[in-house]
Order: sequence, then structure tokens, then C-alpha cells
Amino acid sequence: MMNEPPPSPRSPHELEHEVARLARAVRERDAIIRQREDDIAALRSEAARRELELEARGLAAIEAELSEIKASRAWRAVDRYRMLRARVRAFRALRRRLTEPTRPPTPLETTSPLSTHQQGRHDVVVLSIIDWDSRWQRPQQLASKFADNGHRVFYVRMSGFLPPGERAYELEELRGNVFGVTVATRMHPRVYEQPIEPTIASAVADSLAALRAEHDISLAVALVQIPTWQPVAALVRERFGWQVVYDCMDEWSGFPGISRSVIAEEERLAATADLIVVSAARLLEKWSNAGPPVVLARNATDFERFAVGDNGSELDDLPRPIIGYFGAISEWMDVDLVACAAKERPSYTFALVGAPEVDVRALKRLPNVHLLGQRPYEEIPAHLAAFDVCIIPFLVNDITAATDPVKFYEYLSGGKPVVSTWMPELHEYGEHVTLAHDRAEFLAGIDAAVNEDDQARREARITLARANDWQARYEAIEDSIAQVLGRLSVVVVTYGNYELSKQCIESILVNTTHPDFEVIAVDNASSDATPAYLRTCAASDSRVRVELNDENAGFAGGANQGLALATGEVMVILNNDVVVPPGWQAPMLRHLEQPDIGLVVASTNASGNESRIPVTYTDLDEMEAFARTRRREHDGRAFDIRVAAMYCVGMRREVFEALGPLDERFAVGWFEDDDYSHRARLAGYRVICAEDAFVHHVGQAAFQLLSPADLEHLWDANQQRYEEKWGVPWEPHTLRPELD
Repeated sequence: MMNEPPPSPRSPHELEHEVARLARAVRERDAIIRQREDDIAALRSEAARRELELEARGLAAIEAELSEIKASRAWRAVDRYRMLRARVRAFRALRRRLTEPTRPPTPLETTSPLSTHQQGRHDVVVLSIIDWDSRWQRPQQLASKFADNGHRVFYVRMSGFLPPGERAYELEELRGNVFGVTVATRMHPRVYEQPIEPTIASAVADSLAALRAEHDISLAVALVQIPTWQPVAALVRERFGWQVVYDCMDEWSGFPGISRSVIAEEERLAATADLIVVSAARLLEKWSNAGPPVVLARNATDFERFAVGDNGSELDDLPRPIIGYFGAISEWMDVDLVACAAKERPSYTFALVGAPEVDVRALKRLPNVHLLGQRPYEEIPAHLAAFDVCIIPFLVNDITAATDPVKFYEYLSGGKPVVSTWMPELHEYGEHVTLAHDRAEFLAGIDAAVNEDDQARREARITLARANDWQARYEAIEDSIAQVLGRLSVVVVTYGNYELSKQCIESILVNTTHPDFEVIAVDNASSDATPAYLRTCAASDSRVRVELNDENAGFAGGANQGLALATGEVMVILNNDVVVPPGWQAPMLRHLEQPDIGLVVASTNASGNESRIPVTYTDLDEMEAFARTRRREHDGRAFDIRVAAMYCVGMRREVFEALGPLDERFAVGWFEDDDYSHRARLAGYRVICAEDAFVHHVGQAAFQLLSPADLEHLWDANQQRYEEKWGVPWEPHTLRPELD
């Protein structure tokens, strides 16, 4: 049987028609999906409404029954007891605790295991300079490295904006941990030509507010890649408390298409950013006196990708030697220099990979010059493997003088000899690159590289490239971000309750998104497995420090030990029966940025005062969801509270140094938090409860290890100490009205 003849190739018109048909089909599919999503949302809304109606009816019935009970003689008799003085109420609460079982409380169950090997990471919101699918370079490389290291990266597109009034934003997963964000605004910002107008900046910030709320962005860095985003950067810092990092990758003065107004915007951005990252020494010098700290993070290479051997390339059949280049063929390329070299060496093949953006007719006329056009990033390493010599034929001007070419590090990854024009940023790599002042030196450098037969020099180039991987640049930038944010010290005092202590420590290590933090665990002579666990933690995680007491120093004594060891600018004291959700610290630290606030306590499920709130969760997964919802619904809210209970209380170092250590006369525990809050107010500081911060608290875990008689004696003694110290009666704590 004869084979079927191959189908004839379709004409361009037929292909365009087919593409248009497929595009229509995709649009129709998307419209159907959106309609079904809207239908589902409507059904969910109706179901929620009906559920609320049923709950309301049930509550009405309960309230009617309660009213009947309260009208009874028995209730009126009981109600008289509510008029007793406050001390009796406090004792009643204490005695209720004393009659509870004395076994250690059971930790809350979780469906996802906590591991000390996991790490919380802050988010990164990239205000981009190019779209994700543009030529692959520094913006995408850095975003990818943040993603590879566990950060969620939200890459805000500079094109394809949504019309206002439809959706606040659109999200698309671009790769693992990187999400493209399309924001809603009435017009596309022309980021190269003019600053973003205030109304557009506000619309972009509104879109990011919705993104932040719906995706629980608790701590984030806004990575600004071009100065025109400055108005947006200012808004997200003001509204959300995000740190602003300006990644200055070019000398914009004199850059093609960049207006004077954009340059003025850059000066404002550089003066107000929290951190400036620069890609070249010339830029480091330029911004060194701008105000914010400046870090040099040069361009780099994806070493593992570019160090591959020969995978086959369309260049393999071309005559050798192949003089290669990949990258932009733009205003800064010296086209005449390449044409001259090709004319002088007709036996050399010149292969240029990249989309021409300037007149290249002088190159097209030469038979030994091959213009391959733009190629996918994935294909570039194969072309590199086919090159014998790599060139960087850039004009030397104010723009290129501040340019650190990405391709230089990529060329070195393949061990290739590199010949470049006299670029200042490459001077420090002189032994690994040939720098030419003029055409004669450029051509001589190519000739020498063609004839090179030195394996040691090749290996040296590869070694240099390996040390200049994008991972190293990520680490330098992240270390600088950590320095800007400062260190957070978390002090945990443990006494028995191994399972709870373990759960507490692990939740801190997993869920703290602050980039630089330490955990200082002080154990008060526990007799269970707690000390051994803490020693293991400290040995396996450099962020954990442990102090093991031979005797019980009490809560105040243990906390003071930890605070004395703390090196952070902000310190948080945690009970060992607390579990923290992801990003727990961010709202507390944001409140502490206000200089008049001295102490901040998180809201919780279990406390003796107004910091306690009603909760609905039954396990840790539900708790984390509850905390996310609460953070979103109470964003930025706080109220003054009389006592910041020390299950989770934070303060700046300057406040601690002003107030001094906790008063250790309050033996074991109780009343040290009343005392410290009183001292804070006397020093002129506010004491607040952060409504947008939440931690789970088992409550009274350590006290349940003592006998009821000892607890009653402890309460009486510490209350007496408090009243004698301050000369006033102690005021019992009160709950919120809905919990009283």
C-alpha cells in the first residue's frame, strides 16, 4: 500500500484565518468560564444568605429563651452575686481554672505537619520594566530567583491593563511561585515617556489592595524596576507598609525615549526608597549619597543553564571559527565595528542572535554575517555552545559606561573567550576578557581568541561564572532587605508541656515571614523532653538560641534572660502555649512603627481581657484561615488596652531600654504584665491591642502544672505585691461585651 502524500503547506492567509478562529474559540471559552464563575459566586452568596437567615432565627429563639430565664426568680437571685466587688470576681475566675484537670493541655491538631526545615518568606511585588515574555534578562532572572527561594512573586504587568469597573485585577501563574498581575486602570501608563498620573497611580494601588487582601500579603517588598512607578511605590508604602526597593539597572539620563520628567521621578524615588540596588559601580557612585542604603548587585548568569555542552545548533554547519553574539541589536551596538571585523576576516563566521532594532543593512550585505533574529531563551545555550569566540561590540557612552552586560557572565559560563569594547564595568575582570580601545585592538583580540588553546583559562572563566550566578545576586539583595527591616527577636519561656512548646517553636520557624529573626528559648528547669528538644533545635537551626535553667526563674525571670540575649531592633515575648499563623508578626511590627506606641499585644482566642475575641476554628488549618480573614477585615486597626498580656507582646528596643526588664518580684507568673503596661503608660507610651494580629493561645498551660493551693497563694501574693508597689487597688481585667 502506498503512503499517503504529505499535506501541502498552508498559505499565510490560511494560517492567519486559523489563528483568528482559534483566538475566537479561546475568547468564547473564557467568556463561558467567567459566566460560570459568576453563577457559582451568585449561588454561594445565596447559600450564605439563607444560612444567615437560619442562624438569625435560631439566635432569636435562644434570646427569647434567655429572656424568659432572666425573668425568673432563680436568675434574679444569682444576679445579686454580680454586684460583689471586683476581687471576688477575680477569685471566681481563678477557682474555675483551679478545678480544671491538671493534665497538660492537648495541642491543637493540624492536617499539615510543621517542620523546622520550612521557612516563611516575605512576598515580592515587582513593578516591572518589561513584560514577562519579553527578552529574558535581569528583571525575570531576579524574580525567578526570589521564587526559587520560597517567595511569592507578583509581577505587575506594564501592559494589558484591565478596564476599570470590571475586576480589580487578573492573576496568571507564569511559573512556579511567580504570578502575573494585570491591574485595572483607565489607560496604559507610558512608563518610558512620563510619570504615572496620580489618578492612574491610585487605581493601580486599589488593584494591589484587592490583591493584598485576597492573597494575604502580610509582609511585602515592592521591587521598582523603572522610576515611573514612583507614585505607585509611594502609595503602597503609605497604605500597606511595604518596603520600597529601587532596582536601578541603567543610567536613565540620556537613555533613548526617557523624558526629563522621568529623570525627575527617579530622583524622588531614589530619595524615598528604603533600599537602592544597582547593577554597576558607576550607578553605585551616582546614588551613594541619595539617602537610602545602596547595594551593588551586578548582573549575573543562570550558570547551570549556560554551562551545558553542545546540544546541537543550527550554527553547527557554518564554517569555523564562529564569532558569536546574542542580545539586543540596539542603539548601543556598534554595527559598523562588527561590519568592519567581518570584512577584514571573511573566513570567520559572524553569528548574531537577537532582534535588530537599528539599521543592519551593512551587515546583511556581508556573506559571512548571519542575522538569526530573536530566539527563545531556551535555545540560547545551544547557540553559545556553537560559538568559538564571543563578542560585546558596544559603543562606549554614558549609557554603556554604567552597563554591566548580562551576556558577559553567560558567555563565561560556557568557558568561551570574550572580546569587548572598552567598557568600564568589565575592567575588574581584565584577565578574563579582552578589552579593545579601537577597531584594530578589537580585531586583534578576536584573532587571539580564535587561536587560544589554554584549558586553564577556560576553567578560570567557568569558575568566575559559577561565582556570579543569579542566586548570589538574590542573596546579596535579600541580605540587604533584611538589614533594612532589622532583626526581630522572639523570646519564648518554656516550662514543661513539651508538645505545646514544640508546636510553638515550630510555628515560629515556619510562619515568621520577617527575613531576619532569632528565637531565644529560655527553659525554666522542665523535667520532660522540652530541654532535649530545644537543644536539638539550636543544633539544627542557627536562628534558635537556648538557655536551660537549673531552677525555675519564673516567667519574668526567664523573659528577662531572653531579652538580655536579644539582638533585635524589635522584641516579642511569647508564651510557649501559643501557635502563630503565617505572617503573624507583620501587623504587630507595622503598629510599632508609630513612635508613640510602646507595647502591642495580638488578639487571641484565650486571654483574661479585651484582647480575647470569639473564634470559630477547630484545628490549625482553620486557625490560619481565621487569622487571614481577621487580618483582612481589621487591617490597620488597633485600640488602647489597659494591660498587654504577655502571651504575645511586642516592643521596640528603645522602649525596652526605657522601661527596663520585667519586675521579677512577681514570682512564677501573674501581674508582671499589669506592672509592665502600667510602667509603659507612665513613660508616655501607648499600650495597644492589634485587631489585625492574631495568635492561637491554649492558655494557663504552665499554671496547670501547679496545685490549686499553690496557684491561689501565688495569685494573692502577686496581687498584694502589685498593690503595694503602686499604692492603688488592682483593677480586674474585663472581657469584650460579647464575651463577658
